[in-house]
Amino acid sequence: MTKLIDMKLSEISFAPILMHSVNVEAGYVNNPNDPGKETNHGITYATAQEWKPKLVEKFGWDGTMRGLTKEMAMFIYEFGWWLPLRCQELLQIHPLIAQRVFDFGINAGRPRAGRALQVMLNLSNRAQLDYKDIGEDGSIGGATMNALKAFYAKRGGAGLRQLLIGMAGGHIAHYQSITIANPKLEDFFNGWMSRLESDIAMYYRIYAN
Repeated sequence: MTKLIDMKLSEISFAPILMHSVNVEAGYVNNPNDPGKETNHGITYATAQEWKPKLVEKFGWDGTMRGLTKEMAMFIYEFGWWLPLRCQELLQIHPLIAQRVFDFGINAGRPRAGRALQVMLNLSNRAQLDYKDIGEDGSIGGATMNALKAFYAKRGGAGLRQLLIGMAGGHIAHYQSITIANPKLEDFFNGWMSRLESDIAMYYRIYAN
């Protein structure tokens, strides 16, 4: 599959966005400093247990984290993150917004990703001259979608790049806050920063317009 960074905007869909994020994650990891304990393809033990009945039914999963395949992880990401975050609808507005919300969500939690988008939209509406403020509850609903459409209609590609960078900045601030609170997470901090640096560079290369 062609890498996301090498695709035209018109070619970007769920599959390359998903693989872009999943390929950043290592395979099986059991780092004692990771609050998620065992992970595989970025899926934590707790998330795997939540999805265990469906994984056993659909894939015949053996219940071990080592046995959790990339296909299983992709299934969880699609139905646990992509669809609940309404990324399929975000994709129709602009593919990179869908990518940013999805990657933020699987890495830092769905509500935090939704809230980051809502905060940026509220800060960008020129004191409600362009569109009304929306709730910052982390749930991407109709009001958030309408605000995003209004923002994009008003600000275009240049504004969208700023929105993406602003959300990435919120992601970085999240990394900083959790690492300050738990110094053991310094094991992961450089990798997290590399993840965001790579995405920010991608936004400029693809040229979001």
